[in-house]
Amino acid sequence: MPTVSGENGLVVTSDSRRSSTVKQLKPSAKTRFNSKFPHINIFYHTELTKSLLRNLYPKDCPSCNVSLSKDVSTRENVIRCPKCKYQISRTSGTPLEHLKIPLWTFSYVLLEAIHRFPLGLSASEIQRRLGISSRTSTLLKRRLQVFLSDLIPSIKDEMVKDIKKAWRGKNLPENGDLRPFIEGKPVVSVDTLALFSASQRANGFRKRFKHKGQTASIYLSDAVAKQKGVYQIGTLALTQAIKGGPVIFDSIPDQKQRTVQPFLDYLPKNTVTFGDEGFPYLERNNVNYRQVNHSLRAVDSKRNVWGRNRWSTEAGVNNQCAEGNQRSIKYSFLASYSYFKPSNSILYLNEYSALKGIRVYGLEKLNSKNLKLLRNVSSRSRFSIKSRRTDLKPIKLLKSRKELLYDLPTPEKRIHLDQSRSRKRIDKKFREILHENRFFHLKQAHIDYLDFMESGPKHRKIKERYYNSVAYMLWNNIDLNSPIHQKSYELLGKNSQRPLLRIAKRWAKLGIAEVTQVIRKKSDPIQYFIEKHIPVLPDILYTFDRDEFLKGKDDGNIEITVHETQIGAKSKYGFNMRERRRLYGKV
Repeated sequence: MPTVSGENGLVVTSDSRRSSTVKQLKPSAKTRFNSKFPHINIFYHTELTKSLLRNLYPKDCPSCNVSLSKDVSTRENVIRCPKCKYQISRTSGTPLEHLKIPLWTFSYVLLEAIHRFPLGLSASEIQRRLGISSRTSTLLKRRLQVFLSDLIPSIKDEMVKDIKKAWRGKNLPENGDLRPFIEGKPVVSVDTLALFSASQRANGFRKRFKHKGQTASIYLSDAVAKQKGVYQIGTLALTQAIKGGPVIFDSIPDQKQRTVQPFLDYLPKNTVTFGDEGFPYLERNNVNYRQVNHSLRAVDSKRNVWGRNRWSTEAGVNNQCAEGNQRSIKYSFLASYSYFKPSNSILYLNEYSALKGIRVYGLEKLNSKNLKLLRNVSSRSRFSIKSRRTDLKPIKLLKSRKELLYDLPTPEKRIHLDQSRSRKRIDKKFREILHENRFFHLKQAHIDYLDFMESGPKHRKIKERYYNSVAYMLWNNIDLNSPIHQKSYELLGKNSQRPLLRIAKRWAKLGIAEVTQVIRKKSDPIQYFIEKHIPVLPDILYTFDRDEFLKGKDDGNIEITVHETQIGAKSKYGFNMRERRRLYGKV
């Protein structure tokens, strides 16, 4: 029986004993899906998806050790070896594993997200554009977020290259205007942002008398959290932005040093960084860290409350780059998503950061680095004998990517410690003193002490208690109205001078007291005059950490006065022979 293929999927058969019949072949599901989008260049988007998978997730033949580069014409998800014909799925071990819709949909959604940036592309809009189910659109959104999260390390590498190339290990001057030094160079701005903060209605109509600050707006009260079983309902994001460059957002539970510092470790040492008073601990580890005091009070308190340079200092230090990016992401998320769970906050923040990085560096530059395969990204679908269909269990896309899911704290985990050691509560006797602008650094040092005694190493806590006890004994022996002269070897019966010297240097550096060191002879013990500037002594850190110890000694702001010893008797004019020869020479 002769067979002839006709147009439009028609097959014409002829028989001498039968008349000609025409049979319509049923198109495949892929053909029916693609026919809904005649306005989209499907071939272009398909090749773009294949190129992204080939460059970012390359695969090699296990036998020939060559790259798998050949396609199979009838199956777009399969790639084979050009030598031994070994075949494997091109999407296995990638964010597109077990993709049931055509490949072109992924690159189409990716380009749409890039074009719409900074406005986000929600799963509901993907559903409307592609005509797919809500479950498929949500999964496609997750695939896009995982793919963009894999680009974050490449963006950080480019940031580090730009910083090293521009600064080349140079440091900022300690004083003066910094604008000529930072003009045209990348400066990292650090800040924090609270997304979807909890209102009083969400908190059971209860006010937060116990907790204050940004973390109070993302957490529920303890009693309400135990009733609802949910403790965190908002997201706290750490911002690292460069003017005219990329921005990195990370989801964090609080603003403590042990939480924030690991997110900044990828930056080069002593990177020029601008921040606010929320990161006082960065100054100890970074000599190029500068901060602006947003709580600065006006000098003329009768007419103004806030200082005019509380947003930008006279030296040009400001945090406006980070605040501008925070305004953009906050408006974008409210307009695009309205709300998302804190457990998915890392995915959404990485998506925004990666899209901004693509705008700055370009997708081709970020594609040069191969990404690791996900491996075991999901369990294989099982075949049901009864229904003759595959199981509809949800694909566990993030099974091996636990770092992309934010671990929510429970009410039992987030135990609030004694408020006397919390940075949110400063003792009443210190508040009025530390509220003054001239004691800003002393206030940050006191906050550092409170945070350190909460989470610092045990062996160093013992030393801090010892130093503070010695400091209080020294402080109580000094009268506020009259400066006294202290000899270090006589004070408190201490044989070692190190604790006393360290305490005096810290007092001089933070402005607690005016310390003047007096040197008479090399053989004499070190002596200094101490004059108090404040009536009470707050707790501060006196010991060194490892980095400070290796840098060397810090003399603080101690004024050194040298008095030469008298040699010989003085005449009635007040000169001895040695001084007369030095002034007038030999006569």
